[in-house]
Amino acid sequence: MSDKVDAGNYVWVIVERTRNDENFLGLADEDGERFIPVTAEKDKALMLLGRLPEAEGVFSRSVEAIHRAQLLGQAQDEGFSVYLVDEKGRIIEHLTGQTH
Repeated sequence: MSDKVDAGNYVWVIVERTRNDENFLGLADEDGERFIPVTAEKDKALMLLGRLPEAEGVFSRSVEAIHRAQLLGQAQDEGFSVYLVDEKGRIIEHLTGQTH
């Protein structure tokens, strides 16, 4: 996918691949709330990707664009919130919206 996407409808998410699975990167805040960090721009997602420590069992990570509504629906189904973050992982906004 192109580096340029419709920022109103798409966000950039980090995808982790293990031997048997592929998942969005999920984190937990200090209160234990599970969330998926996303960025508005690919470059910021790549910078965030470079800041992540290695994870056991994860053999690759990549950055992909995904439609906001699709991600929000999948995240909600799995018990995750979705946060728009900057390139350092600081939360900018809690994303909400129509999911299904």
